[in-house]
Amino acid sequence: MGNNPLDSIRNLAEAFHNIASECPKTPLYSQAVYDGKSESETPRTWVTTDYKTAQQRINKIAHYLKSVGTVKGTKIAILSASRPEWMEADIAILSCGGVAVSVYQTLPEDDVAYILYDSGAQIVFAENQQQVDKVISVSTCEWDIPATEERPAQKVSIPIQRIISIEHSDTHPLVTQLEEILMGPEQETPHDVYQIQRIDIASFVYTSGTTGPPKGVIQSHGNHLSNVRQSCDTEQFGDGSDFMLFLPLAHSFAKLVGYLGFLTPALIKFPAVVDKKTSALDPGSVTRDIREGSATIVPVVPRLLEKMKAGVQAKASGSGLAAKLLAATISSALAVRKADRDGANASFGDKLVYKLTAGLRKKVKEKLFGPRHVFCISGGAKLPTNVGYFFDALGINILEGYGLTETCVATNMNRLQKNKIGTVGPVLTEDIELQIAEDGEILFRGPNVALGYHNRVEATRKQWDSKGWFHTGDLGSLDDDGYLTITGRKKEIIVTSNGKNIAPHDIEDAIKASPYVSQVVMIGDGRSYCTALITLEMEQVEIWARANSHTLAKPYSANSSLQSLISKEVDKVNEDLARHEQIKKFTILDEDFTIDNGLLTPTFKVKKGLVEKQYQQQIEDMYA
Repeated sequence: MGNNPLDSIRNLAEAFHNIASECPKTPLYSQAVYDGKSESETPRTWVTTDYKTAQQRINKIAHYLKSVGTVKGTKIAILSASRPEWMEADIAILSCGGVAVSVYQTLPEDDVAYILYDSGAQIVFAENQQQVDKVISVSTCEWDIPATEERPAQKVSIPIQRIISIEHSDTHPLVTQLEEILMGPEQETPHDVYQIQRIDIASFVYTSGTTGPPKGVIQSHGNHLSNVRQSCDTEQFGDGSDFMLFLPLAHSFAKLVGYLGFLTPALIKFPAVVDKKTSALDPGSVTRDIREGSATIVPVVPRLLEKMKAGVQAKASGSGLAAKLLAATISSALAVRKADRDGANASFGDKLVYKLTAGLRKKVKEKLFGPRHVFCISGGAKLPTNVGYFFDALGINILEGYGLTETCVATNMNRLQKNKIGTVGPVLTEDIELQIAEDGEILFRGPNVALGYHNRVEATRKQWDSKGWFHTGDLGSLDDDGYLTITGRKKEIIVTSNGKNIAPHDIEDAIKASPYVSQVVMIGDGRSYCTALITLEMEQVEIWARANSHTLAKPYSANSSLQSLISKEVDKVNEDLARHEQIKKFTILDEDFTIDNGLLTPTFKVKKGLVEKQYQQQIEDMYA
């Protein structure tokens, strides 16, 4: 642990420039080139960039930032989807001593305005015309800023000094084109790099804001460097590894992966940019790049795995021979793997089918992740156990991990050598201290734990205690091997009017295990019984409807056949629950929760407070 050079390096920018000088011709990243198709028999072209080329680009950007007044502590935002320029902008900002402020490209103008105001960022890297327009709008209007513990609600204007457009955008007094900066003369690495210390602030990363205004987490250079070193110490990847990075770099999990690529010899692969004018996501194109890029390691969020599982199950629910063969493959694999876990013997038939379909399991794995795939790291939210078992049965390694923006970022991760599905694994290294409080709350202490919340003294005091322990708000338990299991979230514990405490997460996940269910929000706090709001996995529901000649007319809650279908799924879960935990009534909603309708965070967490507010009448009807 003490011999890693990252422990003696002063800052992130120095770490990058050191490896760029030592390994100038080593490939740093590779990106797919969009060919206008989501699917094609011909693989896409990939363009690879080495450390020296990236360093030259970064130095030009840093020189420009200094020319417009960037000094130590200047806040500069990045509003973009994940792409190489995101990381280059980040390293350039850090090379000047600036503070990088991450902003999700999917956020609406009012949320962008809040983050730019709260952080004090006056320079913004914007991905394309869509994002440039967003920032210009923010800079020309007054905005209602919500109250925090220390600050009343107020109306403010946000003066933006400079917008750097990554893709070419329309001429505007505030806008400088990145392409023009990169056409400039070669520049030396800024001397500022050698003046920045580990304790200095590197970034503000804003929480997803599921329970109120987002909080800007203050992350130091030392926090990030420690976590990169801690991740390396797990020995789960090496110099020959490569990462497929498509998750939003505005999230700490993806940013850690970005630093693992930029500060170590591991290669990063980026998906193609589909639209140069907007940040619209094409899931089919990303899926193709994941497969064709065939990275050894693919960081994912559980929601993506849930969608992949649903897609495979949909293909297996058809009537043709291929569908029936896939269904048999999945069924036998699940049965054999469950028998292995239980220390039992699977039936002769299941074992025979399992052996005969090994080639098909391999084909499914390669169709999803490519032939070189070794494992996925799942983070950002709890992975439903049934999803973990599904991919395990198909021979696809999913290593669930854990961490928070405030722990910058990863604290726990399963290991290939010992993957315990349902847990988030042991701590990465011994210098991450983990403690379970008397009430079951998970606490952490270590060099990776962030410094607090920007402009939120009271919120910081609530989460960081006087002994340096960060209180996560999550509940968990440790087994004899030190593997951590997340059992719920303190704020989400339902206390019924009868005084019964219920952790909703596992119950919601159990209902979501149904192929027909997309999202579940359990209700019951202060009520005499529990209910649920349920959204549908439409691809599977449509297959069911066609097979049974049912019409899927809205409102779904009034569709008796659909109500009966979902009722059977809920009843299966209720059978294993205590009486006070059972779902007595449910409402099927006509619309799924999405980022676009504001009911999912950019990392696909459900904004339960907003869901309950939006569907208050439906909730009240279930208690009438």
